[in-house]
Amino acid sequence: MKKEVTKTLYSNLSSDDVSEYVILTGDPWRADKVAKFLDPGEHISFCREFNTHTGFYKDLRITVSSTGIGAASAVEILEELKSCGAKVVLRMGSGAPANDEDFAKFLIATAGMADDSVSINYAPENYPIVVDPKLVESIKESVSESGYEYISGIVRTGIAGESLISLTKFGAYRRSMTPKMKTFEELRTEENYLGIKYSDLESPALIKVGNLMGIAVGSICLATVVRDRYKKIMHSDPAFMQSMEDVLCQVALNSLFIYDQKFGKGAKAINE
Repeated sequence: MKKEVTKTLYSNLSSDDVSEYVILTGDPWRADKVAKFLDPGEHISFCREFNTHTGFYKDLRITVSSTGIGAASAVEILEELKSCGAKVVLRMGSGAPANDEDFAKFLIATAGMADDSVSINYAPENYPIVVDPKLVESIKESVSESGYEYISGIVRTGIAGESLISLTKFGAYRRSMTPKMKTFEELRTEENYLGIKYSDLESPALIKVGNLMGIAVGSICLATVVRDRYKKIMHSDPAFMQSMEDVLCQVALNSLFIYDQKFGKGAKAINE
C-alpha cells in the first residue's frame, strides 16, 4: 500500500523534503542562487512566494526556501518548515545598517526588537528575543573565515507596508501628507539610542516565533543601503551585488555546517 504523504498548505512540502537545517531568504530567485552551491541539490517546490530546494553542502543536508517580503509570509513558511522537522533556521538577505560606515559589511543578529504587526499576535511586544549563542558563534566564525567584516547586535523590524519605504510617486505623496511621520534622521537617532545595529523586514519576527517554537533561528544580512534608504546603493552596481550575494550564500551555508560540526550531529560523530 502506497504511503500517503501529507503536504503543507502553502509551500507544498513534506517531512521528507525538509532538512533539520534550513536557510530562508526573501527573494525567491536568491533561493536559486543558494541552491547552486548544493551538490547534489533538488528543486522541491515553488508555490506562491515559497521556492524550496534541498541538497547537500559539505555532506550536510540543507533546505533552502524563500519567504517573500515581510513578516506575514516569513512566519507562515517558518511554521510549515517546523511542522516538517526544521530545527535550525538561518535567515539571510539584505539589511539596512543604523550607521553608514557599516555599508557592505555583514550584519549578524544576537537579539531582536520585533515591532511588526505579525509576531505580536504570537507573544507580546516586550517578549524577549534572543538568538541562540551557539548559532551566533557559528555565523561569526563563518564570516571570519571568509575574510569579510561584520557587526553584530540587535536587529529591528523594518518598515515594510508603510509609505516610508515606498519608492513610488504615490509613496512620496503619502509621506508628504502623513502627519508626524518620522524622518530618516529621526529613525537613525532612535536606532542609535536603542543600540540597534540594523533593520530588515523579516528577521525579528522569525527569531521571535522561532523562540516560541523552541527552534534556533538566526539572521545574517548584507548591508546594502546607506542613509538615503530610497537609494539601494549596492543594487546600482550589479557586478558588485552579484559577487557579494555569492559570498553571502556561501557564508550562510558554511554557518550551518560549522554549527553542525560544533553542536549538532557532526559533533557527535566526531566524538564517537
